[in-house]
Amino acid sequence: MKLNQSTILGILLLFVTVAASSQTQNDNEEYVKNYLGFSVQVYPAGIIPTINYEHYVSENASFIYRLGVNIIDRQDFSDENDEEDGFGVGGTVGYRKYFPTKNEKGNFMVAFNTDVYNLWIDYENDIGQPNEVSGTSTVWVLQPWLEGGYFINLKDSNSQIGMTAGFGREINVITNGRDVAQDFIGSLSIQYKFGL
Repeated sequence: MKLNQSTILGILLLFVTVAASSQTQNDNEEYVKNYLGFSVQVYPAGIIPTINYEHYVSENASFIYRLGVNIIDRQDFSDENDEEDGFGVGGTVGYRKYFPTKNEKGNFMVAFNTDVYNLWIDYENDIGQPNEVSGTSTVWVLQPWLEGGYFINLKDSNSQIGMTAGFGREINVITNGRDVAQDFIGSLSIQYKFGL
């Protein structure tokens, strides 16, 4: 088992986010609004479908919790191996701040999120050569990232649809097996949510 130097920082960020969520909920117990939804997040090396729960702690601020599956095809993007693909399961804790438009048709949104995923990465090296090597690595990944986008209020409903862009850093915290890629990452997502 290999521990990355970012392990302590990542775990600390996750605990701070959860602690802030608890404190904010206590400070704003009078205001409760919840949304359930789903999203599809795409990035150059994969796709992440998620189920989302969003808990508002004020009129324009919320905590987002996501559960998802990360489907990975890194092709030849990896600096560690010739080919990498696989999948993983995990989730997100994030804080969102909304900025309503003057016409009240939608909201701009910025967020700070932290993802944790357990990934199973199949790797191959020297493909088609006599010394071809392949195997599977199990990796715990921490990914802090920033997100921004716009949500449209759907008419005559308590639903919204949104498009966001994200940028963050994928950090392999614990690796069992051969090292696999980790790097900065950009993504786009489409999200739908409805009020409970």
